[in-house]
Amino acid sequence: MTGTAVDGVTGRAHRVGAFATRFDNAEDMARADAYFRAEMARTGEEAIETSIEDVLGPGAEERFTGYYRDPANLDEFKPVNFEGGTIMPLYRQNPDGTYRLHTMFANPAPGRHP
Repeated sequence: MTGTAVDGVTGRAHRVGAFATRFDNAEDMARADAYFRAEMARTGEEAIETSIEDVLGPGAEERFTGYYRDPANLDEFKPVNFEGGTIMPLYRQNPDGTYRLHTMFANPAPGRHP
């Protein structure tokens, strides 16, 4: 899955990683955004990748869906296990100093999948 695809909204190149993941509900994504914005305000630093449990609480890893290509059969996709995983936010600073969310996605724990 790693490579480049065409973004369906902009038509521009869109980099893709080894995993295709999503938040299963918008409320969790909004809560994660609020968490990261509060951390940036508290620390004065950019948001950093943080455990799913720290951001959304115990059991939240069950509220994500993701897939990766099976290295033994590239035509087959396998489900991602998010236990011990993280949420990676990326914000861009606006000219007025505020931040806008550029992207945010979940990652499985390192070494969990090939």
